[in-house]
Amino acid sequence: MSKNYLLAVATLMGTIIGVGLFAMPFVINKSGLIPLFIYMAALVAIQYFLHLLFAEVVLSTKVKHRLPGFVEKYINKKSKKLAFLVDMIGAYGSSLAYIIVGGLFLHQLLNPYLGGNIFIYSTIIFVAVSLVAFFDIKMIAGTELVLTSFLIIAIGLITWRGFGHIQLANYHLLEWKNIFLPYGPIFFAVGGSVAIPEVCRLLAYEKEKIKSAIFWGTFAPAILTIIFVLAILGITGSNTSVDTLAGLSLILNDGVITFSLIFGLLAIITSYVVTAQAAEEIYQWDYKLNNKLAWFLACFIPYFLYLIGWTNLIKVVSFTGSVTGGLAGIILIWLVFKVKAKPEQASVIKNKLTKPMAYFLSLLFILGLVYEIWNVLNK
Repeated sequence: MSKNYLLAVATLMGTIIGVGLFAMPFVINKSGLIPLFIYMAALVAIQYFLHLLFAEVVLSTKVKHRLPGFVEKYINKKSKKLAFLVDMIGAYGSSLAYIIVGGLFLHQLLNPYLGGNIFIYSTIIFVAVSLVAFFDIKMIAGTELVLTSFLIIAIGLITWRGFGHIQLANYHLLEWKNIFLPYGPIFFAVGGSVAIPEVCRLLAYEKEKIKSAIFWGTFAPAILTIIFVLAILGITGSNTSVDTLAGLSLILNDGVITFSLIFGLLAIITSYVVTAQAAEEIYQWDYKLNNKLAWFLACFIPYFLYLIGWTNLIKVVSFTGSVTGGLAGIILIWLVFKVKAKPEQASVIKNKLTKPMAYFLSLLFILGLVYEIWNVLNK
């Protein structure tokens, strides 16, 4: 097992493990455990397939692009506009979620010593990540490996330390009125397509290992998420907070929470940086904007959304997961048919994609999109 293979797995895991992990217990507390297992099994398999499809597109093309650039190259300029809109809403939704949760975590860490409200701490997170993006400081894959390792330790510590507090009465199996609630958040929580180009780059000389790296990089976070959700719900039950750790601190008020906050915050920051830089690359690679303008558009629009009051974490991750994740999935699926017809170079990953499968997945994504829009309009 080579160093670059481990770094590739850690890069994908580090991108996936972020806000979605910490939003999940609150959502599952509302819907019950049965939807958790059903949605997780189905959506992690679908996201794995989408990751493989994106890898095939990347490996079949000689020039670096993000999704809008690939769509322009293989389909047309009109379709590129839709792909751009979907990709940017997804990037902005993810960045907004990182600003919200990053501010909550930093507030919990520093407020007892420095005071100040959550807005100030969210702004600090935004400024720090924007500076990293401005100076083009890439998240070193080794950093993701270390932080992901510590976050796994934090999940283990929470489970071990809180085991004596777990009560079976805190678990419930199903809440029918919220049965569709986890779809968007879980879709969001297990998605990591922005990291696929980096995974392919890390394994440029070991291309035969890319599929395996994507498998472990996608499924390992899903397993960790299930363990995390079961531990948190068993400990906090009805006191489960939107960001998880605030509610947990009422019961486990010790060093475990501080440790978890620190590494949870760092994991969120690294995912935020990757997302911001991916958005910047769309403007640079696919629209040829200059670096400063690309940086401004990538970083400041999510913060503007935060300023005007888009601070409901669950709505943000639900919308981003089901609407933009679903639309990006549809675009990617039909893009792959075009890539397979005229690839620029041979890809080591060749996915079996049939028209019936493409129609089925597209229908699934559309139903998720319709539900989420209906849900937003009726609340």
